[in-house]
Amino acid sequence: MKITLNESIPAERRPQIETLVESLAGPSEIIWSHSRFPRLVMFVEPGPNDVTEPESGSIFESTRASKTSPSSLVALLEERIKVCLAGKA
Repeated sequence: MKITLNESIPAERRPQIETLVESLAGPSEIIWSHSRFPRLVMFVEPGPNDVTEPESGSIFESTRASKTSPSSLVALLEERIKVCLAGKA
Protein backbone atom coordinates (compact mmCIF):
# COMPACT_ATOMS: atom_id res chain seq x y z
CA MET A 1 0.00 0.00 0.00
CA LYS A 2 1.30 3.47 -0.85
CA ILE A 3 -0.10 6.29 1.29
CA THR A 4 0.59 10.00 0.95
CA LEU A 5 0.32 12.06 4.14
CA ASN A 6 0.25 15.83 4.42
CA GLU A 7 3.62 17.23 5.50
CA SER A 8 1.79 19.74 7.71
CA ILE A 9 1.85 17.02 10.38
CA PRO A 10 4.69 18.08 12.70
CA ALA A 11 7.96 16.29 11.99
CA GLU A 12 8.32 15.15 15.61
CA ARG A 13 4.92 13.39 15.42
CA ARG A 14 5.53 11.64 12.08
CA PRO A 15 7.04 8.40 13.48
CA GLN A 16 3.98 8.02 15.72
CA ILE A 17 1.63 8.72 12.78
CA GLU A 18 3.50 6.27 10.54
CA THR A 19 3.11 3.56 13.20
CA LEU A 20 -0.60 4.36 13.50
CA VAL A 21 -1.12 4.24 9.73
CA GLU A 22 0.69 0.91 9.38
CA SER A 23 -1.31 -0.57 12.26
CA LEU A 24 -4.50 0.19 10.32
CA ALA A 25 -3.40 -0.21 6.70
CA GLY A 26 -0.71 -2.85 7.07
CA PRO A 27 2.85 -2.52 5.78
CA SER A 28 2.86 0.68 3.75
CA GLU A 29 5.11 2.98 1.78
CA ILE A 30 4.44 6.39 3.33
CA ILE A 31 5.20 9.51 1.34
CA TRP A 32 5.15 12.93 2.97
CA SER A 33 4.02 15.63 0.56
CA HIS A 34 2.78 19.21 0.58
CA SER A 35 -0.84 19.75 -0.35
CA ARG A 36 -2.90 22.85 -0.88
CA PHE A 37 -5.84 20.90 0.53
CA PRO A 38 -6.34 20.46 4.30
CA ARG A 39 -6.55 16.66 4.02
CA LEU A 40 -4.11 14.62 6.12
CA VAL A 41 -4.44 11.50 3.95
CA MET A 42 -4.34 12.43 0.30
CA PHE A 43 -3.69 9.33 -1.73
CA VAL A 44 -3.92 5.61 -1.19
CA GLU A 45 -2.58 3.31 -3.89
CA PRO A 46 -2.72 -0.48 -3.61
CA GLY A 47 0.62 -2.24 -3.51
CA PRO A 48 1.60 -5.08 -5.85
CA ASN A 49 0.11 -7.73 -3.55
CA ASP A 50 -3.19 -5.93 -2.95
CA VAL A 51 -6.16 -7.10 -4.98
CA THR A 52 -8.78 -4.42 -5.46
CA GLU A 53 -11.22 -3.64 -8.20
CA PRO A 54 -10.88 -0.21 -9.83
CA GLU A 55 -13.48 2.30 -8.70
CA SER A 56 -15.10 4.93 -10.82
CA GLY A 57 -15.54 8.42 -9.41
CA SER A 58 -13.80 9.98 -6.45
CA ILE A 59 -11.69 8.06 -3.96
CA PHE A 60 -13.39 10.12 -1.23
CA GLU A 61 -16.93 9.18 -2.29
CA SER A 62 -16.90 5.46 -2.85
CA THR A 63 -19.89 3.54 -4.12
CA ARG A 64 -18.68 0.52 -2.15
CA ALA A 65 -19.53 0.24 1.53
CA SER A 66 -16.65 -2.15 2.20
CA LYS A 67 -14.31 -1.41 5.09
CA THR A 68 -11.43 -2.21 2.75
CA SER A 69 -12.38 0.26 0.02
CA PRO A 70 -9.90 3.10 -0.53
CA SER A 71 -12.44 5.72 0.57
CA SER A 72 -13.21 3.82 3.79
CA LEU A 73 -9.51 3.46 4.56
CA VAL A 74 -8.89 7.17 3.90
CA ALA A 75 -11.79 8.14 6.19
CA LEU A 76 -10.57 5.82 8.97
CA LEU A 77 -6.97 7.05 8.69
CA GLU A 78 -8.08 10.72 8.72
CA GLU A 79 -10.20 10.16 11.82
CA ARG A 80 -7.52 8.25 13.74
CA ILE A 81 -4.74 10.69 12.81
CA LYS A 82 -6.82 13.67 13.98
CA VAL A 83 -7.54 11.94 17.30
CA CYS A 84 -3.85 11.08 17.68
CA LEU A 85 -2.73 14.65 16.92
CA ALA A 86 -5.26 16.01 19.39
CA GLY A 87 -3.55 13.92 22.07
CA LYS A 88 -6.54 11.69 22.73
CA ALA A 89 -4.86 8.43 21.70
